[in-house]
Amino acid sequence: MKFNKKLMIDLLILIVPIIIMLLLMPILPDKISIHRSITGTRSYIDKKYSFILGILPFVIYKLKYDKK
Repeated sequence: MKFNKKLMIDLLILIVPIIIMLLLMPILPDKISIHRSITGTRSYIDKKYSFILGILPFVIYKLKYDKK
């Protein structure tokens, strides 16, 4: 049984950050600051949507290195 090296890297880049985010969920505050403007106003994301931040490394990786 042969393993596709690219597929394994893709899965690691997708799964590891999501697992880390799920482990951090219990200690995160209810609202997470994701942006602060020059005037000092902040944008927040709810804690239950923070797993989306774990998907960002995979999306960036695919956009940068996925050559078809």
